[in-house]
Amino acid sequence: MSAPTAVDDGRLTHVTPPAPTSPARPVAHPTRVTLALSITVLAFSLAQTLVVPALPTIGADLGAGAQATGWILTAFLLAGAVLAPVIGNVGDRLGHRRVLLATLAVFALATVLAALAPSIGVLLGARVLMGASTATFPLALALARQSLPADRIATAFGWIAGMIGLGAGAALVVGGIVVEDLSWRWIFVLGAAFVVVAGAMVAAWVPRGTAPAVARPTDWPGIALLAAGLVGVLLAVSQGRSWGWGSPQTLAVGIGGLVLLALLVVVELRRDFPVVDVRTFRHGPLVLISLLTIAVGFVPYVCYVALPVLLQSPEATGYGHGMSITGSALALLPSAVLVFLGGRVTPALVARTSSGVAAVTSAAVMAVGAAGLALWPGTTWTVVVWFAVLGLGNGIGYAICAQLVAAWSPAAEMGAATGLNSVVRTVGSAAAAPVVTALIASGATSGDPVAGFSQSFWVAAAAGAVGVVVALVLTARSAARS
Repeated sequence: MSAPTAVDDGRLTHVTPPAPTSPARPVAHPTRVTLALSITVLAFSLAQTLVVPALPTIGADLGAGAQATGWILTAFLLAGAVLAPVIGNVGDRLGHRRVLLATLAVFALATVLAALAPSIGVLLGARVLMGASTATFPLALALARQSLPADRIATAFGWIAGMIGLGAGAALVVGGIVVEDLSWRWIFVLGAAFVVVAGAMVAAWVPRGTAPAVARPTDWPGIALLAAGLVGVLLAVSQGRSWGWGSPQTLAVGIGGLVLLALLVVVELRRDFPVVDVRTFRHGPLVLISLLTIAVGFVPYVCYVALPVLLQSPEATGYGHGMSITGSALALLPSAVLVFLGGRVTPALVARTSSGVAAVTSAAVMAVGAAGLALWPGTTWTVVVWFAVLGLGNGIGYAICAQLVAAWSPAAEMGAATGLNSVVRTVGSAAAAPVVTALIASGATSGDPVAGFSQSFWVAAAAGAVGVVVALVLTARSAARS
């Protein structure tokens, strides 16, 4: 199987992801397969941010402080960054469909545990287990490649990737309505039901596939280094304000995490079957695509954390909009819709221009939306408009990053590149929560609370601007290559 062509006439162009050389068996209903895999990824995406509108309520109900409550979101993302490549590795060994169904079973049970959690500790433990659902994305892409005819794979990739942004945005709306009308525990009950439905669809409609061609040993040293390194870096970021940014404790944990991640690179380069195949970075464009992916993961999560707090805070604070949970959820609905539409218009945008133009557009639109939020955070209609703009760029970003990975990865390394890209995106998302929490807290302490929100949105705008530069460099590199 030949590697996909990434360059045509000096431009990054639309690339159909590589098809499997021989499907496991003919697929009678490729639409059903695509729907089942898309719903599975949607269930995972909903779980990421469904808790965001409920965080203050959960903290008050379980007697948890702001930092402990913030980890309800961060724990899921951090666990996902670690567990996704591990579970993907197991899928390569035992079969992707079998491992996807097992992952959904753990996901459903963990979600039920979260609904019944009697304390913040139990809830955090459940959220860590729920993080296993992050692996549904690379597993779904692998199954799409294996199961679908070549002419249906590109469409399936678009739908599956689009579910990440759609679910994360829609969850803010659904979560807000459920929390205000019922209880925060119901968001997990509904989430568990959704996971069960997704599992039933996969079991009924997704074919079993072929047996793995190569037995892959588990990379336990890589798993340990990845987990410890990520925990160290994110713990330093999240606790830096309370410990002191220059304190020995913060520096030791942060630097220690970076050292472990550097050691991870050394160890993985020596292993035949690494849990995170950093060798894919020898293809220079994949480094640039990873940087763009970090921005696509980071920018929306800044808003997911900051906007519910901004909109729901009382007007007496001088910065809050005084909205109910349901009201703030509905204010975020247009963005969720545009995330979905952004993913759907991406194929047409690429066909009329190029993948490079689509990548630049995605990052630029996100940057403009975040800048608008930073400049006008005090008026509800401006927040709705600018967050919707950001959502459009984010929807394009999710779709185009998946396509760019397919375009620049050699066919034999497609799985490794997709898994690594998933880790990178999740780390970008996980980094947003502690950054925003620290900035908002700093603004409150300084006596200018609105500054904390504006600074958060400016950070998001800067990340989008970096994404623009990266996309331009990637496009120029493709032109030079041609």
